Amino acid sequence: MTQRDDNKPYLSIPVGRLVAGALWLCIGADLAAQPVYKVTDEEGNVTFTDTPRDNGQVQVETQTVNPTNTAKAVSTAEPISEASERSAPVSYDTRIVTPAENATIPMGPGNFTVEASLSPAIRGDERLSLLLDGEPVGVPQRMPIWQLTNVYRGAHQLRVVRLTGTGRQLDASGQRTVYVMRPMVKP
Repeated sequence: MTQRDDNKPYLSIPVGRLVAGALWLCIGADLAAQPVYKVTDEEGNVTFTDTPRDNGQVQVETQTVNPTNTAKAVSTAEPISEASERSAPVSYDTRIVTPAENATIPMGPGNFTVEASLSPAIRGDERLSLLLDGEPVGVPQRMPIWQLTNVYRGAHQLRVVRLTGTGRQLDASGQRTVYVMRPMVKP
């Protein structure tokens, strides 16, 4: 509480809180339908009230409060029933795009990239796992790209497996063979 010049107490509220409070008043104003007044004093302080002061040192404006929205809700889409969701199985297509089948990784440290194509796009908590010679490379991930490093020389089989969040297999690519060339060091 603050004292005015005429020694009568009044409540001074910052404008930000006042706007939030005014919103709550608007909700109640729809029920009570009472007028709201914006009062600006000579120092520029703004207050909202339902009973304006009547001295010549303040500016009083009547504020109108729009009624709350009474429009009926619009349905955006019909929900899909669980039965119809189960009856229409998703057709997955998981493929390795690079490297090509029977590709030869040139002489070097055995580094290359594996990239997969997915249809439909990965959703929710699904993950992808790359298998190199039947063993997972790293942990399952959401991105369909793997950078392999230091792969031993010779023939290797690649496969990408699409998994649910619980680890159940949804789909898998066909097996792809690549040949890695690396220098051989003789003792």
